[in-house]
Amino acid sequence: MQNKMTESELIALLSQAEEDAATYNGEFSAENTKYLSAYLGEKTGEFSSIPNQSSVVSTDIADVIEADMPSLARIFLGSGDVVTFQPNTESEIEIQEAEEKTKYINWIVRSQPESFNIIHNWLKDAEIQKNGVVKYFIDEQKEVEVVEYEGVDAEEISQIIESLKGSKVDKVKVEVAEQEESEIIGEVPPENATFNIKFRVTTERQKVCILNIPSESFLITRNANSIDDAELVGDKVRKTRGELLSEGFDRKLIDQLSTVDEKDNRNSNIDAVRNRDQGGANHDTTINDWASQNVEISDLYVKIDFDGDGIAERRHVMMSGNKVLVNEYFNHVPYASLSAILMPHKAIGRSRAEITYPYQLQKTALQRGMNDNIYMVNNPRNVVHPDVDLDDMLTVRTNGIIRMDEDTQVMPGNAVFPLSIPYIGQQALQVIQYVDSTRAQATGSLMSNQGLDADKLNQETATRFTGVKDSSDAKIELIARNYGETGFRKLYEGIAWLVSRYQNTETEFRVLGKALTVNPKGWKYNHYVQSNVGLGAGDNEKSLEVLQGIYAIQQSLIQQGSTLADEKDVYNTLGRMIEGAGFPRVDEFFNNPEEPDETLKAENEILNKMVVQLQEQQQAMQNPLAEAEQIKQQAFLTKAQSDAQIKVAQLQSDNEQFQQKLAEDSKKASEELALKLTDMEMKYGKDLNANMQDNMLVFDPSTGDFA
Repeated sequence: MQNKMTESELIALLSQAEEDAATYNGEFSAENTKYLSAYLGEKTGEFSSIPNQSSVVSTDIADVIEADMPSLARIFLGSGDVVTFQPNTESEIEIQEAEEKTKYINWIVRSQPESFNIIHNWLKDAEIQKNGVVKYFIDEQKEVEVVEYEGVDAEEISQIIESLKGSKVDKVKVEVAEQEESEIIGEVPPENATFNIKFRVTTERQKVCILNIPSESFLITRNANSIDDAELVGDKVRKTRGELLSEGFDRKLIDQLSTVDEKDNRNSNIDAVRNRDQGGANHDTTINDWASQNVEISDLYVKIDFDGDGIAERRHVMMSGNKVLVNEYFNHVPYASLSAILMPHKAIGRSRAEITYPYQLQKTALQRGMNDNIYMVNNPRNVVHPDVDLDDMLTVRTNGIIRMDEDTQVMPGNAVFPLSIPYIGQQALQVIQYVDSTRAQATGSLMSNQGLDADKLNQETATRFTGVKDSSDAKIELIARNYGETGFRKLYEGIAWLVSRYQNTETEFRVLGKALTVNPKGWKYNHYVQSNVGLGAGDNEKSLEVLQGIYAIQQSLIQQGSTLADEKDVYNTLGRMIEGAGFPRVDEFFNNPEEPDETLKAENEILNKMVVQLQEQQQAMQNPLAEAEQIKQQAFLTKAQSDAQIKVAQLQSDNEQFQQKLAEDSKKASEELALKLTDMEMKYGKDLNANMQDNMLVFDPSTGDFA
């Protein structure tokens, strides 16, 4: 058995591994810089222009990516659950925990104020660069706020303190910062005195944070097939000394860390391109006190045999120079990566920009040549005889004259004449159209993705156009599935693992307007993580047509008296239709049949209380010391039982009426559905009611099939 690794040995080993990963990062970081610059249309690199010639840059990369983003946003930022947790058994507890986990993790990822920007930037990073990366962790946050009140009495102070404590899921400490008695007018009893008071409210909470990691900061070993099997994964981050102190690191240790210049960046090229409109990546820091000084941190997750037992385990190590800040066992890699095009046996894939780059380069050359040709045709050069006055030729003015030598024998028409330049615009346009068509085949990006192209429809039959569009959509949908099955699945699974082990408090959150409370520490099961982004996912029109057909079948089954469908099934179908239309709350349109009527619920509660009271009275009457009261209590009990029986009979009657009303309401709801769908049609331009009628099926009991 080997000895445990020393700190110096750990630093030497990880420094070499980090350097190798940084070298690999630099290779694809240069490519990412090139693709980002081309996306922005910058006239640099291969797109540099020649003076006095056209400098136009084609926008193919931006066109392809911006055509993708609406579809991707609809899929990953829409109303449906991108990822769900599926139980592995039929256990009621496991099923309930899977549903709870699905709701909570989706809320963490998609319902926070910053969720849209994080997911949007993650997707766009993956579209432009070879990969997009996010990092997730639990942040122990402490917030201090001072609140001030004037003219409050002692009773109000107690109420204010309770209100300031707020949520039960956060640790809140309320202290009196300042207190003085209010100005007294006249004589006031001491018990009625009021105060001007300041409270210091300290709130400690655990929050799951998701951060976008710039590609130039991400580190991964060259031979990695995925993030989880990589020997080293991490990122380089810059923090101020003040930030490190607030995170709990010892000040003496922080003082030993080397300060880095904000301008010093090994991958400054891509940072300069990203911040071109802000003057590049160089930042002039005017405040340079101790707390504001920058320190570069390597946050690494590595597989090493630190304890010398011969088995490599995953560890979390934070280093700065030759100092170790954190060294702990951590059996997880808290990063999730997206690549538009997956590459076998490689953790880093290819981007949409990379595929489109050659076509943008080719189109840029064609457009520049065509522009220069048009300019030369419109402004031709002239052939001039030596006897012509060149000053007159170069002076452009209306009705100007051009002088010639007196003894010239050249006819005026032959002394000056334009140099003929052939126009090649038509040929260039044909080549550009060819480049566009090959780009569309390669990327799946058509004009049809942004709306119908009239010229396209005129040139091709509807059948052929539909086939081309379906092929284009399939490529984009496959990219979405790549995102769902890799990065998003990893993110959801990782956050569930994280909160189940490190979140120590209950959390209250809201889903569809309902308040829910969850305690991840109580989760017991490992569920199968399923991505719901498949081929055809996100196509609301197709999904709505299918749901309309399902609704029609359900209605037919209910009318036939079949048990294959009930009111709950219809409610679920209608809910899916409403969610697909972009409305988050189904209860705004339809009542949940599983939720009982409020009146009936209240009456049931009264009946339960009466039963409990009767049981308590019966137990009391069994006491020998209460024999004198038995006759009196027996009479009361008899009457109470009689009243209870009457109440039960009334409740049964009310329940029958409720069930009858529920059936009538269901029938009314189905009749009103056409009106509701018509309203949606007027809002969204879809003939929903017609489609529903077209898809109406009738169950034939004699044949056992649908007609």
